[in-house]
Amino acid sequence: MGNSSYHGLEASLNKTFSRGLSFHAAYTYSHSIDMVRDNLFGGTSASIVPNTYNVKGTNRGSSDFDFRHFFALTYVYEIPTLRSAPNGLRQILSDWRLTGVTTARTGRPFTIVANSNNGSLGNLGGLVTEYGDCLGSGNLPSDQRTVLKWFNTSAFATPPTRLGSCGRNTMTAPGLAQTDFNLTRSFNYFGEGRRLELRWDMLNAFNNTHFAPPANDVSNPGQFGQVTSLAGDPRLMQFALKFIF
Repeated sequence: MGNSSYHGLEASLNKTFSRGLSFHAAYTYSHSIDMVRDNLFGGTSASIVPNTYNVKGTNRGSSDFDFRHFFALTYVYEIPTLRSAPNGLRQILSDWRLTGVTTARTGRPFTIVANSNNGSLGNLGGLVTEYGDCLGSGNLPSDQRTVLKWFNTSAFATPPTRLGSCGRNTMTAPGLAQTDFNLTRSFNYFGEGRRLELRWDMLNAFNNTHFAPPANDVSNPGQFGQVTSLAGDPRLMQFALKFIF
């Protein structure tokens, strides 16, 4: 009985400059809509719809993996050989390659729930999560959002032992921005088809903080609306030495 739809606009730009420098930019504006949670993705919406008499009306909404805006910029720089430099310095600075990717996306959607209402309405083995009551949109201007109050918590309430009026995935979690770098040097001194490669990878190079979706249980007012955990990793560096033959 479930269905889904996806619409998207994709745009890309490639530019190659002289001396080994090139860029590729890609942008996607999209909207994915469905009626059932994607269990493999691990979204925040219910595994089973709360109201089986009105599946489309209560559970049709943005997909758990719906990122409305997504941007990626990749770049490669083949560092040119300094032919005018002394031979020793030229050998040190030759055959280096710098690559990187910067990604930015808007946040994933999440649902306002009322866990305290599950038992009174029958939760089918714990798989159903009842929705909260919506008194307003709950959205806050971007300059008013903080980790202690990501949305307007006064716009929601706990339903009095009945189905909540909120829909599925009506709110949006914090977005994400990250830059990864890689520096590689090849040593081609080992005969045909053989080389030694030195790599330095730096993931999340600027150590950006990535916030997880805020607490979404309206029946838990102590944490409701607060960002209490992180998503993604802090800066991570790794070195590798490979012999390719």
